[in-house]
Amino acid sequence: MPEQAKPYPPLAEVTKNQPVFEMRNVRGSVVGFYCPPYIEGLNVPGYHLHFVTEDRRQGGHLLECSLQEGTLQMDQTRGFYMTLPAGSDFAKADLTTGRTEELKKAES
Repeated sequence: MPEQAKPYPPLAEVTKNQPVFEMRNVRGSVVGFYCPPYIEGLNVPGYHLHFVTEDRRQGGHLLECSLQEGTLQMDQTRGFYMTLPAGSDFAKADLTTGRTEELKKAES
C-alpha cells in the first residue's frame, strides 16, 4: 500500500489504488494468520497472507497463488492480546460504525 496521510481515507478507497505485482517462478515464503469468525469487527475473518521472495526484495499482500512444491509449518496461538493506541486521535475516533463489509472488499 502507498503511504497514507491524515485525514486517512477509508481502507476500501485505499485498496482501489493498491499496486498489484505478478510474480512467476520465484522462491520465497508465505506468512500469515487465520482469524476465526468470532473475531469479526477486530479483523477480517479468514486467512490473511503475505509473500516475500527469498532475497527479500519483493513481496506484499498475497491475493492469489499456486505453488509447485512447499513446506507448511503452523503454530496455534491460544491467546490474543490487543493494545489500543494512546492519544487524542484514537480517543476522538468514531468507532461506532461497523466496517465489516468495507474490510471484506479491501481483503479480496
